[in-house]
Formats: sequence, C-alpha cells, structure tokens
Amino acid sequence: MARLMDEAWRLNPDAYPRAVTLRAVYGDIDSFQHLNNVSISRFFEEGRAIINMEVFGEDAVVRPSRGVQLLFASVWVEYLAQGQYPGDLLVATAVSKVGGSSFVHSGGLFQHDRAIALCDAVTVHAVEGKGRPLPDGVRAVLDGLRPTV
Repeated sequence: MARLMDEAWRLNPDAYPRAVTLRAVYGDIDSFQHLNNVSISRFFEEGRAIINMEVFGEDAVVRPSRGVQLLFASVWVEYLAQGQYPGDLLVATAVSKVGGSSFVHSGGLFQHDRAIALCDAVTVHAVEGKGRPLPDGVRAVLDGLRPTV
C-alpha cells in the first residue's frame, strides 16, 4: 500500500494552496505530553472546513440544510512524528482529486518546520442525503485548490 509521505509535495507546506496556523491547547495532549490522535484529526478537520466554507459557503458547513450537504466518506491519517505542546501548528490543505460527486482534501500538519502528520479525506457532495454530481462552477473552484507540485 502506498503511503501519503511517498508523494514529495505532501512534505512541503508551500505546495498547499490554503494554510492556517492554530495553537495547540493543553487538552490536545496525551499522558506522554504529545498531541493525541484525536486532536490531530481535529486540526485536519479545521483545514477542511476552511476550504469547504470557501467553496460551498458557511451555511453548507455550519448549518447544513436538506439541500446541499457535504458528507464525510472516509479519512486516512498517517502519523510521521510526535507533535508537541505548547506550540503552534500549520494546517495546510489542498484538493488533490476531484471526481464526479466527490473530492479529496489532502492535508499536512506541520510543527517546527517539519511534517508531523498527513491526511486524505473523501467528501461527497449530496443533495437531500444522496450523492449528486458536483456543479461545474464548484468543480472549477475545487480544481483551483490543487497542490502546486
């Protein structure tokens, strides 16, 4: 099975079109004083939310209706190094694949200028709970969020 880290661009924060710096909080650490796996997933979730609000609007993310919904289909997280507290993290996100009714967010979590985790997550565009083709305008915006490799 291929690993996310085998794609060189994934380890370069500048390859991702969107990035946000987030601060780790005390509740993010485990008993060994490292960032725990749930917190790392939460950081990636925030990166996806930023892109989804940009593309689909805040309501589709924060107040989804029976109209357009973004359904989380799968997630793959690859842990590369231990994250530390206290400290800031750079959450970098791109759209690496666009399909008929779904797309893949690809994320990198960086601390102290090194990647500590990578993530791919499939999101399905749905209307009233059923997968529906991505509108052409949305597809064009998603294509514009591809990594710069």
